Amino acid sequence: MVSILPTVIKEEISLENCITKDFLDRCRTAWESDESGHQAARAITKNGPLLGVMDVDVPRRLPFTFSVDVWDEGVTDQGESLRCWAFASLNVVRQSISENLNLAEKNFELSQNFTYFYDQLEKSAKFLENVCRNFDKPLRSPAMLQMLRQPIMDNGQWFVFAPLAKKYGVVPKFVMPDTQCSPDTKYVTRILSDKLRYAAHALRQAHEQGAGDETIQSIKERELTGVYGILCRFLGQPPATFDFPYKTKDGQFKTLKNITPLEFFALARMDVEEYMTIIHHPVPHCPYGKTYTENQDGTDDMSKMLNLDIDTIKKLVIAQLQGGQQVVMGCDVAKQSHKPSGYMHAQLYDYEKAFGTPMMLSKTDRILYKGTSATHVMTFSGVSLDENQKPLRWKVHNSYGDSMGIHGHYVMDDSWFDEYVLSVVIRKKYAPEEIVRAYEQKPEIMAPGELY
Repeated sequence: MVSILPTVIKEEISLENCITKDFLDRCRTAWESDESGHQAARAITKNGPLLGVMDVDVPRRLPFTFSVDVWDEGVTDQGESLRCWAFASLNVVRQSISENLNLAEKNFELSQNFTYFYDQLEKSAKFLENVCRNFDKPLRSPAMLQMLRQPIMDNGQWFVFAPLAKKYGVVPKFVMPDTQCSPDTKYVTRILSDKLRYAAHALRQAHEQGAGDETIQSIKERELTGVYGILCRFLGQPPATFDFPYKTKDGQFKTLKNITPLEFFALARMDVEEYMTIIHHPVPHCPYGKTYTENQDGTDDMSKMLNLDIDTIKKLVIAQLQGGQQVVMGCDVAKQSHKPSGYMHAQLYDYEKAFGTPMMLSKTDRILYKGTSATHVMTFSGVSLDENQKPLRWKVHNSYGDSMGIHGHYVMDDSWFDEYVLSVVIRKKYAPEEIVRAYEQKPEIMAPGELY
């Protein structure tokens, strides 16, 4: 049978380096005649890449006033660490404890150091479990290379915090305060990484020599004991029990004696399994209304995420704020924001005009081309609504001390929410029944790093 389709002749693609002398001459000539480019260069080289291209009218359109304003006391400071997820999650817990105990203290704070200690211990244990699961893989396999390149980090999300709180509880900050090493965790990460690589070597060597399960388990426990000791040296040992003296708003002085961290967490009256991680992941292969996880064995329900459209997500956040509770959220914080002044607006910087070349992708394409990720976790603590109950701007509680931004806060234009908010944590009672049912679905397992 003879084909009647036309023959498509593909032009051969040149793989040669296009940076030739002629190319450079053309670039030089184009730049020398680019007056607007020179004007932009003068502004940027003098003021830096942010102030040099910032729309100075944006702050005038973002007053720090909100029609819904929830409990928002005591801005915390994570320092140079990546523990924002713990600070944001503990903000929600401390609000509940403070309200339930009717605390008079304005700057009541929970220990992020306590949560960080057990986070690093649990991540170390998981690393060793993964080493054992990959005994059959060569040391140079992609799975082993990925693990050994970065054995442990201090970053996370709500679904990292939730199982820690459920298993270990929480404590007041004065019971386990930050040490010199807590706000700058690079040394902890460096030492633990060396220890975990040593442990991986010991486990694989024992396996290669024919060690049985009992011996392997003994090595894991020995190495985790060493990890525990390292953490105690850096962070101090977590308390088993403590006393909590406090004063109520009506003037009563009380003391909770010999209380455990789990008993203290129970004062929040929070069931962490009643909270859902909702994501905005607008890509073709992840339809809305479905759940996803990056947990490769699919057993950790707390890591499950429900993908919803952005307008539905906003309605859920507003409902929870109107219910008086902060909302943990993950976002791509460095995009179109100015940390020193505390402003977030989707058009805060006109990079294409300033740099004279197209570079801005849609949210979908930024996700697909790895130009967007959840780089920071904070809490929503307020919102300003118009006469139709549509959001105008959002109040964001940060964790870099009260000298950052507006008394430690960002004011976020609603356009920024559309583009750079990636996840929120919603209590089930603030969501319609059909969304809760959708969340209960079995999640599709995604490749590591695919979901933010």
